[in-house]
Parts: sequence; C-alpha cells; structure tokens
Amino acid sequence: MTWRARTGLLERLASHPDACEALWFTTNPGLEDVVADEFCERLAAIGIPAADLEVELKPLGFSGNIITWLPRVGTDIEAAALRLRSVHHVVRPMYGFDLSPNGEGDLDRIAAQLTLHGVPALEAGDGSFRITTRRSGNHPYGSMDVQQRAGATLVARYGLAVDLDEPDCEVRVDVIGAQCLVGIQLTGESLSRRKQRCFNPHGAIKSNVAYAMLRFARLSCGRILDPFCGSATIPIEAAQVFPDLEIVASDYSARAVDGARLNVTAAGLDQRIDVQHLDVADLAGIHSEASFDAIVTNPPFGVRLGRGMDFLAFYSRVLDAASHLLKPGGLLVFLAWKRGVIDRANHPHDHFRRNHVRVVETGGIFPRVYVMERRSVVDLTL
Repeated sequence: MTWRARTGLLERLASHPDACEALWFTTNPGLEDVVADEFCERLAAIGIPAADLEVELKPLGFSGNIITWLPRVGTDIEAAALRLRSVHHVVRPMYGFDLSPNGEGDLDRIAAQLTLHGVPALEAGDGSFRITTRRSGNHPYGSMDVQQRAGATLVARYGLAVDLDEPDCEVRVDVIGAQCLVGIQLTGESLSRRKQRCFNPHGAIKSNVAYAMLRFARLSCGRILDPFCGSATIPIEAAQVFPDLEIVASDYSARAVDGARLNVTAAGLDQRIDVQHLDVADLAGIHSEASFDAIVTNPPFGVRLGRGMDFLAFYSRVLDAASHLLKPGGLLVFLAWKRGVIDRANHPHDHFRRNHVRVVETGGIFPRVYVMERRSVVDLTL
C-alpha cells in the first residue's frame, strides 16, 4: 500500500460546487484496496507518483466503492482508469452538495442543484442520456425516485431524449447518507465484463475477481494451475495479463471443459491455455511433484454448486493434491464458503500456512478468498 489513505473525501467532494479532481470506482465489496493498488500502479506507469494520490475506501461504509483524489484529472489519467481490470465502473464526479439529515426535501434540492449547475456534457443539445443512481443509507425515497426527478429536471433543461438502453451520456446522481454527488459515468458496459465469454454458467466469477485472485498469487511468470477452471475465467485473465505465465487448466465436468474451450478459443488463447478433462484426484498422477508455482482456482463451495458434498473430505483431497503439485513457498489461492472447514482439512498434515483470508462479495454471496502457502520440508519438521 503506497497510496495515502484518507477519510472525509466524500464530504470534500460534496462541499465543492465546481469540478472535482477526483475519480470514483466501483468493484466487488472486499476488493477496494486491490483497486487502489492497481490504480496507483497505472498512474506510476504514466509518471504520476503515488504521493499525489489520496484514496478513501468504502466512504461512509459504502462497500465496493473507492474515491480517489488527484491534483488533476486529465485524459491520460482517465485513460489509465479505463484500463483497470479490478473495477466495474469509473465515474468522474462533477459536483456535490449536502442533503437533509432526515431526507426531507431531498428530491427538491437535487432538482434545484441540477437546474443550477446542469451537466456540461449535455450542453451541446444533441444525443440522449439516462440517470443512474446508487443510494446508501436510510431515506424516505428510493433510487428510482431520484432517477425520475433528476431525469425530468434535465429533460426540462436540455430537451434531450432519455434512452435507458444505449444512452450517449450516463449521468450519475448518487445519494450516500446526507450527501449527493453528480457525475458522468465514463464506462458504458462494466469493465469486469470481458468480451470473450460464450459459456457463462451459474457460479462463474467475474473477471475482476479473477484478476484480484491472480494478484494475491504474486506471480508474473512461472507455471500456474486452475484445477476447477469452470468457464476458464481465471486462466483467460491470467493469459491476458501475464504473457510469461505457463497456464494449465482442468475441470472434472465435461460440460465445463467444453464451455471453457469455447471461451478460450473466443479469446484467441488456444496457444496459451490447454483445458483438460481431469478430476482433482487425478492431478498427482498427471503432473510431477512440485511442478507449479501457484494454484488459483474457484472450486464449488456449496451455495449454487456442490450442494450435499462432504466438504471436509473434498477440501482434504484438494489440499493433498495441491501439496503434491506446488513448489515449497508456492501459493494456493481459492474461494471457499464453509468457514472452519479449510483449517480442519489442513490440520492433519499442516502442509500449508494460511497467509491471508478476506471476504469478497461475488454474485450476491460472500465467500472467503484464502491465500495459503506451501510449507517447505524444513517448516514441516520444526
């Protein structure tokens, strides 16, 4: 973490009636720091030092949101933001204002501020727009009420058409506690929705979650395995981000293997990723001992997939296979739902040291990301 952590950036944004030198990002709750780290790296690549970046994670407890404040926000910084792989959307705040502590009169105040300040991107008087609202906190109105009132106000001011499907401009009018922020969403489709998926089953993670898991593996070269590849989200993300990785993927489901191969082909990565039809129990017989630097995977964890499984036995098999396949010091990064089962599965042999655990929202559920390190023989004998 090299950026400057701050609180109060939301209040600072809301107190500035003029253009704000800030960007607002959305991601999965639990990955806020990953976004800040990646953005810091992107800025460094264009010569902007980390010391210039101020960050507020989860403003007012609004999970999955990140505010960043810079001395300036030019087209180069916006372009860097739009290359982020850990985010869903990028918003450029324009101005903010305070709302009532109890929500009374808020809709009138929102309409008045939009009438006063307008939206510069709509000044040309052509094209279409839509209003999108995120609301956090207790209010006597909903997001739809904000969207309808804000939309009607801008239609009255500019005479433009509203297009809910493919607008030329997406205006954000977000209500967080007793603050309102007005901005322009720079992203149309979510950046986490990559283009190559032909096969997208239930339980598949988004590409930005796969990217975060790969970052946790701290590997840019070497050999990596995904033994529960599903739709191949993790292998595809690995191939697109890390050109020097050797990537091996497999799954026990023939349907998943067929679908993963379709996705790999659609992404143009047939030469990088070979998807094999294998059960995790067969891996030790196929791959040599200590032949992988990392394993990054999303096994079934019993919410949408894997109901009725004996998870202690399942994770015991996974950890046994991983202990054979990983080099000493290699990392196993995976999602798991069953709290406590992982430690119990690891306990008999203690092949792994648990380095990190965090809860991440994905698809409306809250599994944990485990980062576990393969112990060396010396560690196991101590």
